[in-house]
Amino acid sequence: MKNKAAAMRNILLAMVGLGLCMIGCWLSGSYGEGNVRNGLIQSNWVKMSYIRLEASIIMSALGIGISYPGFRDFIKAVKLSRRKNSINDFRMVRVFEIGMASSLISYLFIFTGYTMIAIVYRQLFVTNLMGADIISVTEGMFYYIAVPLLTLLVLSVGCTSVAYMYLVYCDRIRVSSICMFFNPLVFMLIGELLKLTKLYYLSDFASGLIPMGYVVMFAAGMSHVAKMKPRRRA
Repeated sequence: MKNKAAAMRNILLAMVGLGLCMIGCWLSGSYGEGNVRNGLIQSNWVKMSYIRLEASIIMSALGIGISYPGFRDFIKAVKLSRRKNSINDFRMVRVFEIGMASSLISYLFIFTGYTMIAIVYRQLFVTNLMGADIISVTEGMFYYIAVPLLTLLVLSVGCTSVAYMYLVYCDRIRVSSICMFFNPLVFMLIGELLKLTKLYYLSDFASGLIPMGYVVMFAAGMSHVAKMKPRRRA
């Protein structure tokens, strides 16, 4: 691989960027003790400061921005390591590329959309509207973006993780087989299990697990790039 050192540096930078996204998720998704969930609505939204919610969006936007070169080089490294005569490898690398591209495009849309719903709910809460009307308006906002949001979530987390697991299993990404479980989908499922415990500190921690899944996946990608042989110039 040409510019191997630069690729490793970019992937490391992407891990830092994804770490910022993780912090952004904790800022907006850590509701604290006493929170009650009513469908989409979180009761402690009214206790969260606007600065905290706005900071979470800024952190995520900055994180995604500086992550782009690392996403690009991770995809390139996977393309170089596939078996060119294997149609399955070709297909799964393409799925991985689609998933990674969707992750860059969709994360900020999904995250900002959900955070804006919290901001709108908080603003409506101090008006003269009845509680049922506030909930109806807030949930109505979500339904307008639900289809593209869920579609992008499947494309990003689902496609990326499934293709990544295949590529690790088939040794196209040269890391330990246990690393196939270090991906956003598995971390998202762990997060959902933690939320079922009803312990607020585990639920708060779970809010940042999807970007954490990307961080550990990129750590595996960095290890893979480190093992690639540099391409000699003719």
